[in-house]
Amino acid sequence: MNEHVAIRWPELNLARELPFSLAGTQVRPAALELEHDGKVVTLEPRVMKVLVALHRSRGQPVSRDELIDLCWGGRIVTEGALNRCVAQLRKALGDNPRISVDTIATVGYRLQASADVHRVAPATEPATAERVRPKVSRQTLVMAAGFIGVAVAAVAVLLITLPRPVNWTARAFQPLTSERGLETHPALSPDGGQLVYAQRADLLSRRDLYLRSVGQGTPVRITTDPADDHSAAWSPKGDRIAFVRTPATGECSIVVTPIPLGPERIVARCQSATYARVSWLDENTLVFGDRRDAASIWRIRAVNIETGAVRDLTDPPASTLGDGDPMASPDGRHVLFRRTLMHGADDLFLLDVKTGRERALTTDGWKAPGYVWSADGRHVFFASNRGGAFGLWTVDTKIDGPPRQVSLGLGQISFSRMSADRRNRVAVELPSGRNNLAVVAPDGRVRPLTTDDGNDWDPDGAADGTVAYTSDRSGSSELWITTQDGRSVRLTSIVGSYVHQPAWSPDGQTIAFIAVKGRRAEIYTVARDGSRLRPVTHDGLDKLDPVYAADGRSLSYVERTAAGYRVMRIALTPGAEPRPLPGGEGWRVLRGGEDGRLYGMRVGETRLRALSPGRPVPPVELGGYDEWAVGPDGLVVMRGYRASPSTVWLHPWTGAPRKLVDIPNCCGSVGVSSTGAVLFSQSQDDQVDLGLVDLAAN
Repeated sequence: MNEHVAIRWPELNLARELPFSLAGTQVRPAALELEHDGKVVTLEPRVMKVLVALHRSRGQPVSRDELIDLCWGGRIVTEGALNRCVAQLRKALGDNPRISVDTIATVGYRLQASADVHRVAPATEPATAERVRPKVSRQTLVMAAGFIGVAVAAVAVLLITLPRPVNWTARAFQPLTSERGLETHPALSPDGGQLVYAQRADLLSRRDLYLRSVGQGTPVRITTDPADDHSAAWSPKGDRIAFVRTPATGECSIVVTPIPLGPERIVARCQSATYARVSWLDENTLVFGDRRDAASIWRIRAVNIETGAVRDLTDPPASTLGDGDPMASPDGRHVLFRRTLMHGADDLFLLDVKTGRERALTTDGWKAPGYVWSADGRHVFFASNRGGAFGLWTVDTKIDGPPRQVSLGLGQISFSRMSADRRNRVAVELPSGRNNLAVVAPDGRVRPLTTDDGNDWDPDGAADGTVAYTSDRSGSSELWITTQDGRSVRLTSIVGSYVHQPAWSPDGQTIAFIAVKGRRAEIYTVARDGSRLRPVTHDGLDKLDPVYAADGRSLSYVERTAAGYRVMRIALTPGAEPRPLPGGEGWRVLRGGEDGRLYGMRVGETRLRALSPGRPVPPVELGGYDEWAVGPDGLVVMRGYRASPSTVWLHPWTGAPRKLVDIPNCCGSVGVSSTGAVLFSQSQDDQVDLGLVDLAAN
């Protein structure tokens, strides 16, 4: 049997490539960035792969075939595709004259970067001059040898004691639960023997806490309050838990109760459970994320559970959205927390409890929704979507360096909510199901729009029935459309931390949307066929809710800075700069009608208002979980997706409101097409179980 096997190199995975330096130019493959003299340039993923492949060769030529293997996975591509990438790479590196990409005829390409070395020529000595060598005594030589020996020994000890980089892998996996419904927020006891978790029948039910043995046994229900109980954390001794209790209305509470049974005790109140994750700093102190009041920024706070005294641990900059989800280190000396820089960008920070000093562990803005400490308190395991789909990453708190991805080889796992024990075993969520789009026709009938795996949200409909939306089915969040014949087509490959809020132009030919990448948020536009992708803004500031003007020549949007929220407008012409919209100060939500009028809400308000003069606005008060959009016939409001079922109402421009339809398992993200059809995101086949991942250091 004559078999010919083509051996191909695996395609480069930029998410796993570490940053490096080329003659003073910093290269960050996972972020697709070059930085030289403070100027940052973003490369296309394929161009960055070509750069990484050439860098790996260390100045040796790389053939065209090898570059295609590494950068295109061996797929058949034209020479023009590679030539185009090399041309873009040369242009991007053009600011540094010490770097060149050379063409090697009939072979391929070579990357050369000259070292930044300056030599001083020795002074010329007369040819006839006799060299005079100083005389050195034997005692001096012995002393010098002794000093050298001591220095060598000191260096050896230093090298032995310095922490070394560690690679983590998943050594084993064990399923923990298989009950019907959703088991979430796992909390492992310090010794790893017991598990507390929140359980509910579906997305709309309240949660109670359950206790079970990790080995085997029947779960025992430990809370029965009508409120929503979740986010449990074990005390250092493992004899108590603290958790968050969220009522249907009003403030949430931090509750402590003995394990397995005992009286509950409320130790603190909190403004909202959104970022209130609780953790034990010591046996008498809890840390949690909260706000001082409804108008202040999120921060990390500590409460003494004996006295009830609360103090702030962090004071985040007003330019951010604040701090949340604290996690105390095993020794109680540090608190890990997430600082949300803008909508769609996070960084992890480390707080020294004794000194109050903060240190950023990540600095690239990729999302970090969940994290835990290693047993020795040196490493942090965290969820991140850097370079694409969410996975588990680790960062060493003792050694400065980029995060490393943890090798798992497992199925679908969520690391957004997890906990760890003293043996580096991590309890995780195992979700199944998806969020797809559906449409409510004017006659009240509901039909699905998308049925693919993944999560779809932020729908917006064009006049011909084409729907633009955001989806993570390709790994990272990207812009997609669903055509009239039911096909799903991806329009972008931005590979950023977040893409959201698409909006159609009045003629239905262009889509505006927001993309967050590398701690910068910009508005982009793209043609409906995926061509002509271009940035509209260039300031990197936090942005929300892009809305086209009626003539399609400008965009309005919400901008958030340290000074607060305001509405901006920018013309869609090259070189245009955004300008504040008169009367737009303090508006935090924005929607647009087909006639170009703007509607929204101010900071601290719950009533919808009109920013543009003209037609009166129906009197609509919104609750905390209500979603809304502007349709041709009035305001469409989805009431309380946490209720069962959710209800969709039309508040017409004139006349009384009327209910359009009841929708089960609804998740929000409401949009309205120009024909009046209501678009929304809906959960399908929800099931969440728990499992245990055993991590090992190599």
